[in-house]
This record gives sequence, structure tokens and C-alpha cells, in this order.
Amino acid sequence: MESELNAMCNDIFKVNEKIRFVGIIDQMGKLTAGEMKNGLQSLEGGDGSIRLYLGYAINNVLRRDFDNVFGKVLYTFSDREKIKLLTIPINNNILLVSMDRSADHVDLINKILDVVRNHVGL
Repeated sequence: MESELNAMCNDIFKVNEKIRFVGIIDQMGKLTAGEMKNGLQSLEGGDGSIRLYLGYAINNVLRRDFDNVFGKVLYTFSDREKIKLLTIPINNNILLVSMDRSADHVDLINKILDVVRNHVGL
């Protein structure tokens, strides 16, 4: 399964050069697959990544409380001052993708969802 997730992460990087990071976070907030794009440094630095991943894991669990009312979360998207962030729940994991501010996120989200469907189905 881990090699399949790494393959999916690699295929997502191929979608667009504006993608900075692709990773799979488990329900405990641990990065289990993926990485930063070669040649780039993470913006959060230090233990920021650990806190970021744990925060997404907690939010993913909390959002499930409303699945029976609103339906399952397909993805969440944050447009921030320095970066754009996309999360896609995949079973008990979360796909996290960061992209440059200049990226056309609507187009990228659809292409990334296609890659995910091809690898794991949704």
C-alpha cells in the first residue's frame, strides 16, 4: 500500500510544476508517504510540519461528525497569503498538497482528484 501511495504522490507532482508538496498523513498526524518538491524548502520550518499534519488529522476526524448531515468531505481548500493548500480524505488518511499562489487551483484540484481516483478510487 505504501508504494502505491508514493506512486500516487509522484503522479500528482507530474500534474503541474506549481505543486510544492504532496504527502499522505495518517490519522495520527504522521507523514507516511510523499515529500517536498526537489529544490524547495518547507515554509513552516522546525516542528511546524508536525503541528500542521496533526492539525489536519484532527480536523479530518472532527469533520466526519457531520458526514451523516452534509455527506462526506470531498476535499478542503485554503487560499493563504503565501501558499494554497488542498486536503483530500482518503479512507483514514489525508492527502495534503501545497501549491504556489499563482497556481490555477480550480484546474489543479480537478486534475489531482482524477489522479487520486485512478490510484485509490473515491
